[in-house]
Amino acid sequence: MDFFNHQDEARKRTGRLVLLFGLAVLGIIVLLNLLVAATLWFTNRHTVEGYQRYVSASGNPGGGMPAAADLWALFNLQQWLTIAAAVLLVIGLVSLFKWVSLRSGGRAVAESLGGRRLTPDSTNPDERRLLNVVEEMAIAAGMPVPPVYVLPDTSINAFAAGYQPSDAVIGVTRGCMQQLDRDQLQGVIAHEFSHILNGDMRLNIRLIAALHGILFIALIGRMLLDGGSRDRKNGQLFMLLGVGMMVLGYIGVFFGNLIKAAVSRQREFLADASAVQFTRNPDSIAGALKVIGYGSGTHISSPQREETAHLFFGEVMRFRFDGFATHPPLEERIRRIQPNWDGRFLPPRPMVEKPQVPAARPAADRQAEALAITATLAGATVSNSTSVGGLPEKLHEMARQTSEARALVLVMLLSKDNNTVLERQLDLILRSNDQLLYRDVLRCLRQPLGLTPRMRLLLVEQSIPALKQMSSDQYLQFHRLVLQLAKADGHVDLFEWCLYRLLLQYLAPHFDPVMPVQARYSKPEQIADAIACVLSWLAHYGHDNTVDGLSAAEKAFKSALPNGAFGPLGLELQPRTEDLQSLNKALTQLREAYPHLKARLLKTLVACAMADGEVRDIEFDLIRTLAAILETPMPDALLKQVMTAA
Repeated sequence: MDFFNHQDEARKRTGRLVLLFGLAVLGIIVLLNLLVAATLWFTNRHTVEGYQRYVSASGNPGGGMPAAADLWALFNLQQWLTIAAAVLLVIGLVSLFKWVSLRSGGRAVAESLGGRRLTPDSTNPDERRLLNVVEEMAIAAGMPVPPVYVLPDTSINAFAAGYQPSDAVIGVTRGCMQQLDRDQLQGVIAHEFSHILNGDMRLNIRLIAALHGILFIALIGRMLLDGGSRDRKNGQLFMLLGVGMMVLGYIGVFFGNLIKAAVSRQREFLADASAVQFTRNPDSIAGALKVIGYGSGTHISSPQREETAHLFFGEVMRFRFDGFATHPPLEERIRRIQPNWDGRFLPPRPMVEKPQVPAARPAADRQAEALAITATLAGATVSNSTSVGGLPEKLHEMARQTSEARALVLVMLLSKDNNTVLERQLDLILRSNDQLLYRDVLRCLRQPLGLTPRMRLLLVEQSIPALKQMSSDQYLQFHRLVLQLAKADGHVDLFEWCLYRLLLQYLAPHFDPVMPVQARYSKPEQIADAIACVLSWLAHYGHDNTVDGLSAAEKAFKSALPNGAFGPLGLELQPRTEDLQSLNKALTQLREAYPHLKARLLKTLVACAMADGEVRDIEFDLIRTLAAILETPMPDALLKQVMTAA
């Protein structure tokens, strides 16, 4: 089966369905115009005042009721535009209100479903296995490890929640964690990661918000109906409008829900195909579906299940009408993956009463299983033998402890060649009045960690779940220390900037939620200066600050532009600078670009970094940080090059 074509087809169908959703809103506008015109026409025909107005206006004292031609006369451009603007305003404002209420981070969704957050250092065998699988998928995707929640249900199900990757969480049921083998569990988690990377969470929230706006039309109709029954003068008009708006609103919601469910089903097909591509193993996701079909089911007991049904791996409840089902039939999903399936399901994994804690597998072994999830968007795959960074097990364990994770990050900022600066930095940590943190920092300094430059940001990303367990006061103190240590020598270098921006990207939304960035720029011409800025930074820092280095940077800059189809922009290499504010300003604009432009930019950055046949550590750090800030998966070509070079 060609899973790439399958993904493309699913995306095209989703696009057609979203277009259909927009046409449904347009249809409501047209029908409301017809309703208003028909109501006015009916009222004029059946009231004395209306009849008298007609006689006066028509100059027909002989009488006669308004003919059908008068109905057409009620249609005029001003009325159409007024009603259209009013409908769009109402739907838009109500949808915006609902969208704001729904955009709470993944943590809020998981907790509302009754989820229990797993600690990164859990030693429970099932929990440890689940956490390891999530870590592998995150490493491969070039993302920080998301928090993991477990629901109490014994069925097999999972979900990804959050408006953007920086606030995403992964949740699984206890049945999913305990009844699936490792390969099957990996398939389910890969499926959920694809939802994050494909932007399905944002799409679903927008559709739900739009439906709420359409429903409000029906609620306005109910208010008009109630008001008309108490108004003797204009009651008939209000009641007619009210009934009509209620009918239109509920019909709109009915068909809107059908479209939303159809969109959800297409995204499930896309996520299934992506999971196969991620794991390079069709049996993983198909096996999980077969275990569900054996009898475990996917039912969720939470009262919030209906509102969040589209987030889950499987159907959370039964629908009397299949058109409202948020997931395709189980058998159809399996046959899409395995066309020759014999129809037999699989029993769940045997349970052990008191399982022994398995020996810890080396982090390098786990990372060897981390596949290039970003291949879904990059259009390529990475072999199963690829490893990412070779992070030592000792560092991996430290990254799971909140205090030690904080210490590891701070140690990366300590001066290696200036004792005066180092003493100043240690004094700053000591004066933070956190003795445990100070002790952990000293312990990290006194023992060899085996931390290579290429591992640093990978370790930061692995530490995110533990760092998210800080209290608000601890986070403020940690944030302040990071800035103070970076500035201790009077200069913030590019690596220190990368580390700070990476922490800010993934921790700030957790401790201080902000409005998500909305896309504004769809054409490269609108962000040409910003593109030139970040590409110039990468080109300069990928080469020495010499005459030959400048020539090589110019060559890399120019040769990379066609890879993102930016050649026609006529961009020029900007002068080398250490003013990081220019980079911050460019990124503020680039974050508001549409996803396809961000993907093209990252492709261009990779081509620039690899123009001389190698990727320096700082080039890798900069591209990894830019990918995180732009919320775009790490380019697969860069992952391949880094994996073989590390």
